[in-house]
Amino acid sequence: MIMKEVYKGYILCFLGVFSWSFSEIMVVMLRGAVGPVSLSFLRFFIGGLFLLIIMVAQKDLKGMFEIIKRHKILIILSSMVALGISNIIYFLGLQFTFANVGSALYTTYPLFISVYSVFILNERTNLKLKLVGLIVGITGTTILITNFQLNLIIIPENLLGNILIVIAAMIWAFYSVLGKYIFRKSEDIKNVDVKYTIISNLLSCVPIFIILLLTPVIPIFESEINSFLLYTWDQWLIILILGIIATGLGLYIFFKGIKKIEVSKGISLALFKPVIATIFSFFILREVPTIALYISLPLIIGAVLLINKPIRIKSEKSKNK
Repeated sequence: MIMKEVYKGYILCFLGVFSWSFSEIMVVMLRGAVGPVSLSFLRFFIGGLFLLIIMVAQKDLKGMFEIIKRHKILIILSSMVALGISNIIYFLGLQFTFANVGSALYTTYPLFISVYSVFILNERTNLKLKLVGLIVGITGTTILITNFQLNLIIIPENLLGNILIVIAAMIWAFYSVLGKYIFRKSEDIKNVDVKYTIISNLLSCVPIFIILLLTPVIPIFESEINSFLLYTWDQWLIILILGIIATGLGLYIFFKGIKKIEVSKGISLALFKPVIATIFSFFILREVPTIALYISLPLIIGAVLLINKPIRIKSEKSKNK
């Protein structure tokens, strides 16, 4: 029964990562039409609102204010800072570096999540294998995303952007770890995972909307407020899919998964995200994958297997020998 729940956790985490993989494709499809700050606001707002409507329909809002009341500081840190401000820092960093390098550096967040989960959640199993697996996995994703142009990471003129993106990854990594911590402390609240996802999505919109209002006076961002919400029906369709499926449902499904397994193990499946996105790009955008995919894929698979290697428990008989 326990193993069945563990397998269910892995499946849910993978489905969450799978839905996130749509994000890059949709961002590319909206490029030039919807600004990055506007898109960040809309995806989190729509994702949170969609889940909220479901909870209202089910008459299951009890406990939402209790979650905020019990964990005021953690909710602010995980929602406004880890989800909202990290997103702003990420897009700020992209202004000063190459997009593919930024994506590669951002995939370091599983490493930070594993570190935080040791201290915050006391997840200490297979630490050495997890570290080796994460290094191998991040190497694989970096090869895939940069297409072997690893020298782009250390170009001096891109240094500021690269540092900002790593900082964004470090901050974002707190989101899922603090989320699981809140789940543990609020097990008496029904559907705490979906309610946390709603709260965090909607509260993350606060700092993002402030930046959106300030885009006309911030030189590094193009003014987005004048074109905000003025999109065509097909652009709105993509935005809705991004908000509902890739953001709202994706985060909710992932949180359902990490309730059953360690956060560090669940997030290791995110190493597959660039691979899935590359495959989607081939079928949707007709972008032909390079040889980097075939080299990085075994590295990523090996990394995930290392991170999730089962623990061998010595029997009492062997201990007494």
